[in-house]
Amino acid sequence: MKNIKQYYKELGKLVYAVAAADGTVQSEEKEKLHQFVLKEMAYHEPTVDSSGMNQAFYVDFEFDTTEEKHPPASDIIKSYTRFAHTNFEPGDEQLIKNSIKLLEAVALAYSKKNEKNIIDTIRIEMNEISKTLANK
Repeated sequence: MKNIKQYYKELGKLVYAVAAADGTVQSEEKEKLHQFVLKEMAYHEPTVDSSGMNQAFYVDFEFDTTEEKHPPASDIIKSYTRFAHTNFEPGDEQLIKNSIKLLEAVALAYSKKNEKNIIDTIRIEMNEISKTLANK
């Protein structure tokens, strides 16, 4: 990944879009996000920022920031996919899988149809990126 910190910020926005797809972010969704980042993503992320914080925690921070702003899901999805297409590199396949797992975990915390639609859209994009990376 060319810019892991920015990736985690984009992912945090995307998680917000999934959680807010039904119109309300539920406390169960926030808790699932926090636990997944803590137990899954931070555990596997070796990089830290200049203050020594594991960069995976930017997912949590950006989620909170995005929740305050309430941007449209379509804008978030466009931003995420544009960033992903530009910055993913060979070897990032596990990061893609973990990102999808996070989105699914948050959606299942308080499952609604709209959340599934966003995840399906992202899954299609990520599968295309994975295929491109495999051919490099």
